[in-house]
Amino acid sequence: MIIHFIRKYFSRFYLPITGRIHKLMDDYRWAKEVDQGIATATKYKEKRIFYLGILPPAVSNIGDIGQYYCIKKWLEYNYPQIPIFEFEPDAVIIPKFNFISKFRNIYRKTDIIVFQSGYGTQDLGGSHDALHRIIIDNFPTAKILMMPQTIFFKKRENKLRTAISYNKAINMLFLARDRVSLSMAKEMFPDVKSTAFPDIVTTLIGNNNITNILHTRQGVCLCRRNDGEKFYTEDQLQVLIRSIEENGDKMDIFDTKISTPFRKAKYDLKKYIDDEIKKFSHYKLTITDRFHGTVFSLAAGTPVIILRTTDHKVTVGAEWFSGVYDDYVYVAESLEDAYNKYKELISKNLSYSLPSYFKENYYDKLKSLFEQSSNIYK
Repeated sequence: MIIHFIRKYFSRFYLPITGRIHKLMDDYRWAKEVDQGIATATKYKEKRIFYLGILPPAVSNIGDIGQYYCIKKWLEYNYPQIPIFEFEPDAVIIPKFNFISKFRNIYRKTDIIVFQSGYGTQDLGGSHDALHRIIIDNFPTAKILMMPQTIFFKKRENKLRTAISYNKAINMLFLARDRVSLSMAKEMFPDVKSTAFPDIVTTLIGNNNITNILHTRQGVCLCRRNDGEKFYTEDQLQVLIRSIEENGDKMDIFDTKISTPFRKAKYDLKKYIDDEIKKFSHYKLTITDRFHGTVFSLAAGTPVIILRTTDHKVTVGAEWFSGVYDDYVYVAESLEDAYNKYKELISKNLSYSLPSYFKENYYDKLKSLFEQSSNIYK
């Protein structure tokens, strides 16, 4: 009650102050990150990996955290002798930290640049598209691995600006996270090697030690988003929830956000990833409008019904699972269709065990594909 009173009547006084403090703390962290990272990288005379666009400390979305976790695992496994240097996007693009100039002084053609995966090639907000462009514009011949991206532009001029930059990247391998993004990549930057590749978090499917006995699973979970990509209203979702509970299945509702921010989770990422998979493993079925809700559910062996969003990311992304996990992944055309598919799914006798398809068929082969496309050893 007291906290609510303070927020209501005094927030206009303290919010500008706390905002300024957070800005100063961010500036200090980014300056330190650039200076220390560049200084340390200078000491290594052989090949180095620069992993750019990593998550800010406050991020608490387990899907984003899962991407970082899986990318780091992939890099460490495939390049065990090469040091990895990480930088947040704002540390790179904000001029006062002078990253580009400092990086240019130490850059060598044997270095590898890896970009964080996600919804980064877009003009909806964030710093990642600017990060990609500033690096490519200044280092067009660099060996760049763009981890899987979703592409979406609202404004033609922004799309053209990105296309002009990306086309300069003669040694970049661009991984598109879905067929729509791949089509846009080939249209926007035809001179760049691009190919469709699943989100790296899919490598968690079939690669964990969580086992579940059929009778231990109970109820249904709704893993839903609450942002601008949300398609169905709260009232509409409540109708679905009531219908399922009236059918006898309790529903738990949550998002892919966790209470621990990245700055703390980073020191024990495996625990948080395992905890997320275990959370989904308690249920007979997941209904979700989040792509990573789908992936973590499948990592737990839990079947999924996918709800549409305002863009193509989730439903088109679900095409990756067609022909691979057909008994476990369904796309609902409507909420009524979601209910019908729920009735169908809970009547099936599933094993709740899935093969490691994406790791074996994609990411175990990515190093070779990247080396061939970027002349990495030349």
